[in-house]
Amino acid sequence: MSYDKKADVTSLDEDLRQLRESKFSPEAVQHIKTWVFKSVLKETVPPEDLLECLKDGTVLCKLANILYEADTGEASHISWKNSKMPFVQMDQISQFLSFSRVYGVPEDELFQTIDLFEKKDPAIVFQTLKSLSRYANKKHPDRFPVLGPQLSTRKPRPPVRSKPKHLREGAGWSTFEYGYMKGASQATEGVVLGQRRDIV
Repeated sequence: MSYDKKADVTSLDEDLRQLRESKFSPEAVQHIKTWVFKSVLKETVPPEDLLECLKDGTVLCKLANILYEADTGEASHISWKNSKMPFVQMDQISQFLSFSRVYGVPEDELFQTIDLFEKKDPAIVFQTLKSLSRYANKKHPDRFPVLGPQLSTRKPRPPVRSKPKHLREGAGWSTFEYGYMKGASQATEGVVLGQRRDIV
């Protein structure tokens, strides 16, 4: 009997990663790429793979600076440079993630630096950019288009009517408010617990 065959079982993390990846077709990734380069950066869309374009962090830092400038009017927020050094590239990605967190992107929609740098989870990288587009569109709908559905706005709760005067005066329990059963109880209503039912 051979035990060399690998079991057809995947981890939960692997299943979730595959589920996320199934949401991003090549067309969807192309839309994200167009949003980043054409809509926000106003540059020509490069032919390279999107993850390769983002890996050194420079594009992400430029993206963050443009969104920051749209909000505050200040020209620069994150300093960046073209570098082949991995720690510099990872630091630039990390700066972008810090900006996105402050900008409003929820924690569960943010990728980790390693997800992009080592291409561990491309789908969460795409999800972060998609989510970022929603927040950018919410703040500046005339300047930044949205990828997918827009953010919903919470409607205010309807006003609660105040209690009538005769219910407000008394402190504690109110028979008018909670109902009054004229002294009804299990004994007076013939409710018997613990005896056998006669079903014949």
